[in-house]
Amino acid sequence: MRLPRSVAAGLAAAVLCGSLTGCSSLKQLTSSSKPLIGDSSPSASPSPGPSTSTGTRAVVLPVRPSGPLDTGTVTHRLKQGTFTVQLTYWTSDNAKLYTAESLKTINVAAHVEDADDTHRITISTFQVIQDDGTKRSTVTRDNGKFDVTPPYPYNTVVTLPAATTGATKLTVSIRLDLLVETAPKSDSYYRSTALDTLTLPLLTNGAPR
Repeated sequence: MRLPRSVAAGLAAAVLCGSLTGCSSLKQLTSSSKPLIGDSSPSASPSPGPSTSTGTRAVVLPVRPSGPLDTGTVTHRLKQGTFTVQLTYWTSDNAKLYTAESLKTINVAAHVEDADDTHRITISTFQVIQDDGTKRSTVTRDNGKFDVTPPYPYNTVVTLPAATTGATKLTVSIRLDLLVETAPKSDSYYRSTALDTLTLPLLTNGAPR
């Protein structure tokens, strides 16, 4: 007996579906498909790349703080009772490159402000001491009778020697002993001592300039 074409097609599909596990309908069978070879699955994720972590602790370089002579000059004012001593420091060196081993040449100028020119003022001692945290030494000591009655200044050049290897800063202490006339032309004096400090940071290995 010859079956109609539509019935034969339905029976063939039913037989095929029955031979496949999990197939419940002709629609399910005809709509399912497999990806072509070489196609990537939408859910696939890229393989992780090699780790850049070395497992070592980051190296922290020392940082050099700024110093008073980084711009080439600095001025300090020291109040001494009724008058003021102005100290100006300057250098032609590049102070940002100072190390413990390098020599440092510094110009120093001192003059008196806020005082009249009738009371004579002289410097009897000018002293510079260098301290690198390990060693403390006198760099220079100038004794005499140097007139600094306004408008006369006191000028000198100080060369700081090499410091202890590994030092990170220099503390430079300045002392001026002044003799101030008690009354004009009295030839009688009292002493006033002016103290100042200049701290110079030093480059160490690895420190940025």
